[in-house]
Amino acid sequence: VHGTTIEILRTIFPSIIPMFIAIPSFALLYSMDEVVVDPAITIKAIGHQWYRTYEYSDYNSSDEQSLTFDSYTIPEDDLELGQSRLLEVDNRVVLPAKSHIRFIVTSADVPHSWAVPSLGVKCDAVPGRLNQTSISVQREGVYYGQCSEICGTNHAFMPIVVEAVPRKDYGSRVSNQLIPQTGEA
Repeated sequence: VHGTTIEILRTIFPSIIPMFIAIPSFALLYSMDEVVVDPAITIKAIGHQWYRTYEYSDYNSSDEQSLTFDSYTIPEDDLELGQSRLLEVDNRVVLPAKSHIRFIVTSADVPHSWAVPSLGVKCDAVPGRLNQTSISVQREGVYYGQCSEICGTNHAFMPIVVEAVPRKDYGSRVSNQLIPQTGEA
């Protein structure tokens, strides 16, 4: 019965402080999950054991086939001077710098993930489910990532290489490098 008012204040006041912190935090969490409404490019990344397939669906041909290519790890024996072991692939994902990109991520067999820490992105690839994330690459350069799920024995051999090029060079890079490779298959 002594100091009932102070006891009530000591109980209610500390519970109000986390609510003032939680309200802006929830707004920030929801805004981080928002995907860009009008991305410059949409790329679909499909995880397989133990390689990836990428589809540039914005570049459909007349028969509605999208620009598709596979990305495999370069074996140690085929590495050139300056290439990183277990991080280099035969076909890089080419993106324009200073653009908003939407990635649709899925898997064909077991859970994988598409993670490039230097771009601040990690998205799980679950069979039968399409997850999406968006990134904005601000600087030109080469960004490396790997699968961060335990997806099988060759889990360590699923690198991701993203190459950001200037916007003016992007169209020629896509047409010169990716289209001939899909034509050979």
